Amino acid sequence: MPRVIVVEDSPTQAQQLAFILEGAGFDAEIVPDSEQGFARLMAGGIDLVLSDLRLPGDSGFDLCRRIKADPRSRVIPVVVCTSEADPVNVLRGLEAGADGFMTKGRDPEAIVACLRRVLGRPPTVEPLEPTGVAFLGHTFQLSAGREQLLDVLVSAFEDVVYLNKQYQAAAVDLREANRQLAERNRELQRLADSERQAHVELKEKETQLVQAEKLSALGQMVAGVAHEINNPLAFVLNNVAVLKREAETLREMIDAYREGEGVLAEHTPELHRRLRAHAEACDLEFTLESLGPLVTRTHEGLKRIQQIVKNLRDFARLDESDLKEVDLNAGIDLTLNILRAKADEYRVALVSDPGTLPRVTCYPAKINQVVLNLVANAIEACPPGGRVTIRTRRADDGVEVHVEDTGSGIDPQVRAKIFDPFFTTKSPGKGTGLGLSISYGIVQAHGGRIDLESAEPGDTRFVIRLPLQPPPSGPEPAR
Repeated sequence: MPRVIVVEDSPTQAQQLAFILEGAGFDAEIVPDSEQGFARLMAGGIDLVLSDLRLPGDSGFDLCRRIKADPRSRVIPVVVCTSEADPVNVLRGLEAGADGFMTKGRDPEAIVACLRRVLGRPPTVEPLEPTGVAFLGHTFQLSAGREQLLDVLVSAFEDVVYLNKQYQAAAVDLREANRQLAERNRELQRLADSERQAHVELKEKETQLVQAEKLSALGQMVAGVAHEINNPLAFVLNNVAVLKREAETLREMIDAYREGEGVLAEHTPELHRRLRAHAEACDLEFTLESLGPLVTRTHEGLKRIQQIVKNLRDFARLDESDLKEVDLNAGIDLTLNILRAKADEYRVALVSDPGTLPRVTCYPAKINQVVLNLVANAIEACPPGGRVTIRTRRADDGVEVHVEDTGSGIDPQVRAKIFDPFFTTKSPGKGTGLGLSISYGIVQAHGGRIDLESAEPGDTRFVIRLPLQPPPSGPEPAR
């Protein structure tokens, strides 16, 4: 059974590769970085190294050079695995002495076939004379043999076939999308004939839609998440705490047993030999050293999940059915915490600039929803590297919340329609066109207003103005 070291810092990807290899008859061991990968290789018993390109510390290329530079490990084949199908990386891998190159995302059969090809080649005991290869203005010194180059060529061809299949599937999806788009256009043409009547009906039902949108966006998400996650999460947290305590006790017990190794070796050498063999087989030192940090990181991850659930509950405040006098800055901070993952996905910076505010009487969940809608739209409008800034300031008759972004701006031809129900500039299926309309109604019901003060590219700014107290009639309670 070939033994393979999988050097991968992503636990999910590492485990996925290990499952594929073990299912094909390999014995796979996982290490998270180059240093531990080389140390494990030096311990012996390894037939192949499968290394990610990007690793913490030394890269996969660095690990490959280190393995090929050491006479003890030179004959062990190394396959570089990366998500970047870049020919320059292939040449860099060959220059570092890699025996194979493979892109992630391939079918399990292709991954296994690549490793078996590499293992089936005779090992190169002594390095070959390097040959200079010029590509894109750079010269690479390659010491690869003919079989090694042929294997890389086969891998590259397999990548081309794989990408071609993806392209063909995408072409089929595109044709279907075009067909659906043509059907949608015909449907929209039919609906345009009755637009005036539909607009009247929408106005009559706007209040119902506001409540339905809030129920869908907040009630289902927060209540469902809190109910389904909180109880089992607390159970798991308690178990991890007990596991941490028991693991420490177990370690102390093992240390105590190990203090008696000398006596055991003297009186029962066969038992001592068996215990040592078991300890080496399970890498007892590494296990004892990593168990504590592993449990600690698991506990920290669970605590982060617990905090996220708390942020969601605090954001929605579904249990508050009365007007509340609240710290508006605190609610905005909670809302921004909810949106940070979205901002990271779009590679947009979220900047908070809170001012000193008096307490405001409002329905906190509704105001949070307004800020959520405006900031989410601002994030989506920004290119990667953009910035969304949220400022709060005291005004003469209340407070102001500014939401500014460095995005693409708003077309002058649609600025008058942005607060209309169901109006959206997003592609079909990406938005309902209700976010700004709902936000406008919530703020207006609180006796305030939303103004679009700037809509230029790079400087789009919405300003929410709220009184310290809503009008005597007040907004309708949340349902």
